[in-house]
Amino acid sequence: MEARAQNLRRFILEFGMGLDQHGQNPTSAACKAVKDAVARSCLAGLIEIARLQDVNDMLVEMHIACPFPELVDRQAVLEALPFGKKTLHLESGGMIAHGLFQPELGDRTDETLIANAAITVWVDVDKMLAAWAAERGAEKSVEKIG
Repeated sequence: MEARAQNLRRFILEFGMGLDQHGQNPTSAACKAVKDAVARSCLAGLIEIARLQDVNDMLVEMHIACPFPELVDRQAVLEALPFGKKTLHLESGGMIAHGLFQPELGDRTDETLIANAAITVWVDVDKMLAAWAAERGAEKSVEKIG
């Protein structure tokens, strides 16, 4: 993340798990882990506290650990999140569990692939403080007029 170049601080940390029970698809497991991580998140603080003007400007770091990370469709995982300037880190991890072999569901083996996701949203503190200062200046101007 660009935390060194800008005055960035972590604002949201979310964690998720996803699995592909049939088909042995690590991309499917990774996408489900990302969606699970953010399913309980509300971005109100980014707008109301951090004063982000556009949710597409938030900086999002996605860290995924799954079996066979070299087979993951990176673009599909990035698209699992609808907003933000995203970076993706993939590494070997997660789990392979043995489940039910159902060839009619696309199974090649009885393996279930399990992925873990850690999602971090970063906020530029300097931009946040500048937005607060601009709002305070506008409030003081209104007070002088009134």
